[in-house]
Order: sequence, then C-alpha cells, then structure tokens
Amino acid sequence: MIRRGSSMKLASIPRVRLANLPTPIQELPNLSKALRGPKIWVKRDDLTGLAFGGNKARKLEYLMGDALAKGSDYIVTHAGFQSNWCTQAAAAARKLGLGIVLVKNGPKDGYDPSDWDGNHLLHRLMGAEIDVVLPENMKAAIDAHMERLRREGHRPYYMPVGGSVAMGAAGYINAMLEIMQQSAEMGVHFDYLIHCTGSGGTHAGLVMGAKALNSGVKIIGVADDSSPKEEHVGKARRIIEEARTVLGFDVQVQDEDLIVYNDFGGGGYGFISREKAEAVKLLAETEGLMIDPVYTAPAVATLTDLCRKRFFKRGENVLFLHTGGAVALFPYKAPLRACIEGKPLPWTIPDWSPRAP
Repeated sequence: MIRRGSSMKLASIPRVRLANLPTPIQELPNLSKALRGPKIWVKRDDLTGLAFGGNKARKLEYLMGDALAKGSDYIVTHAGFQSNWCTQAAAAARKLGLGIVLVKNGPKDGYDPSDWDGNHLLHRLMGAEIDVVLPENMKAAIDAHMERLRREGHRPYYMPVGGSVAMGAAGYINAMLEIMQQSAEMGVHFDYLIHCTGSGGTHAGLVMGAKALNSGVKIIGVADDSSPKEEHVGKARRIIEEARTVLGFDVQVQDEDLIVYNDFGGGGYGFISREKAEAVKLLAETEGLMIDPVYTAPAVATLTDLCRKRFFKRGENVLFLHTGGAVALFPYKAPLRACIEGKPLPWTIPDWSPRAP
C-alpha cells in the first residue's frame, strides 16, 4: 500500500474525471511468440477515451482540476506541431467549457501547411487558438498570450508541455496503483513496464508509484528523441523532487530506479526511422494494434531489441504501456508506405519540424 500520509494528500488534490478508467491490460501472445522472449502484455492507455485516448488524459484530470479550482476560464499550453498533448488538452478544455490557446513550434513563425492532417486537423476542428512559432520564440509567445488574456478579462491557466509537473504526474502514480490492482486480480506479476518518455511526467509518476507500492516492477523509459539519457533522467528527477512539496509524496527514488534507453530516437523528436516504421508494422501485423511513429514506436523498437538481445528472462512478464497517439500515423503515411513496400524512406524529418531542411 502507499504510505498513509502520501495517499491522503494525493486524494485531497482537486481532480475532474475525464478518462475512462481503469484501462484494460491485455496479453500479446503473437508478439511474444514473434520475439521469442518474455510474455508481453499491453496496458491500453490509448483507450482513455479523450480525443482518441492517450496517457495525457490521466494528467489532465489533475491539471484541469487545479485550473477549475482556481477559477480559470482559459488554458494556455505548448508543444510540437503534431502534438498529442495539445489534442487532449484542447479536448479537455472544450469538454469543460474553457478556452484554449495552443502555442506550437514549427519551421517558421506562422507556419500553417496547406494539408491539415493528424493532430493539427484535430486542433483546428476543436477551434483552438493556434500560434506556431520557432522554438526560440516559444516563451515570449506564451507570455504574450497570458498577458493578452488577462487584459481581456480572462483568468488563464498555464500548463507546461506534456503536463509534466508534479500535478500531472499524480495521474501516473494512480495509474501504477491501478496496474497493481489489476496484477493482483489477474494473478500476474509484471517484472518490467516499458514506455516512452518525453517531457518526463509519465516516467516520474510511474517510478514514484512503483516505489511507493513496493511493487518490484522495474520501470523502463524509452526516449522519444536522441538526446542524452541524462537529460531524460533529469526531467523525471525534477518532477519527483517537486512532488515532495506539491503532492506531499515523499518516496525515496535512487539513480538506479530511473532507467532510460535512447537507442531508437531516430535523430530527433518527431523524426521517422526504419526501426520506428518497422515497430509500427510489427504491432499491426502481429496483434492488429496501432501505435504511432513518435512515442510508442521507439518503445516497441527498444522492447524488440531487448528481446533479441535476451535481456529479459523466459517466463518474465513485460508490460508495454500504450500511451496512445495513433492519429499521428497519418502525417507519416509516405515513409510508412515505403516501409511496407520495402523501399527507402522518402524522408525522415517531417516538414513541420523546426529542424526541417
């Protein structure tokens, strides 16, 4: 059980119900057979139900709860151009009757492609205010929108990228409790949980929950880009330290608890690679399960690589956390088609990336 003081403080934090919980855990027998390693399972957080589902719904329950408790009527947040986070944040805001401003990075200020696809199309459908800027102009743009909304008489609430603060990580402390309850009901002990980590909130919450519950589950974070492992560990560590104050959740997390792999980032955030495309194809062919090239594909590519290297012991149970985002498949249709047809990828850096050539 979670220590009494921590669990009581967590239960007292404002929360608004947005996700369909608990999400199911399902066995992946065909993938397990194909990889000839451990027994592989999937935690279907792609089925949380908010705007095509995904892990951000759990974080938004706490962040939106805090925003409503503070009387906010507008949300301002930011992320990449084809951001899953922006999609779920916009959906949550609209569901709760709030305004939403999305500041997204792109190859130039004011960028707007002629072809609206994937998450960008969803952002437009939800009527979000969208401001696309270069990464170096992001902070100034956010500050300007916050000031403008205040001048207009609104009460804006700022949410950082991915909701990756202690308040958002609370969603994955609870998710770990949910997993352990399901584990007990199923009579299955999960030796490892593997997931993609970007801004660090999901990773921090899972590690805190696993430690607080004395679960014995090793949490493996897989970087969504090729930045150093230390950067991703640092993001999670910062959120864990913040949680001591904000959540009153004081758990002892050692350096060896923060495991990160970054072998399949593909050169940068949002870049496609042969390994990512093959991971998407593998899950679709073996289990009819759709993952995306940006987040879940690096995690599956890493899972595949670890199985082939015999990292896991036969008989162990590995849980893959499906964090959603399959709507992002469609902007990558050209390289995915090339992978299916056995041809070279036509591009690896998308046009909407700030690093586009």
